[in-house]
Amino acid sequence: MEYSLPVERARMTVVMQAIDGGNGPGCIQIRNAERVVLATLLLTKPSFYLVGPDLQLCAPTTAFIDIAGMAHIGTITDGSGNIVIDEMSVGVDETEDGVHDFEIVLDTVSLEVGKQITIVNATIQHG
Repeated sequence: MEYSLPVERARMTVVMQAIDGGNGPGCIQIRNAERVVLATLLLTKPSFYLVGPDLQLCAPTTAFIDIAGMAHIGTITDGSGNIVIDEMSVGVDETEDGVHDFEIVLDTVSLEVGKQITIVNATIQHG
């Protein structure tokens, strides 16, 4: 099954509106394998923009790490803390081919308390 590009874009606009909804800015939570939140990064509004049928993070975002650990998955919540997208892949892009190997590209996956983490890029792909 395939959707037309206008339908894909309309569906992804709903996702973007869900992330930007709520009482404040949306967030990306970086979690370990046990789903403990290690760091929470606030998103701008708008948080993402459409590129073809996909969403791209509007701007890199940085935050301090709350709990030490290894980044394993990412979760995106709306401004009220409701999960919009879960189980996103996270990692460091090792190659400079312009193709991102992870949905959330970090500057490091080894997180230390009090240090900063940066989301370099994030992509939400349609279906």
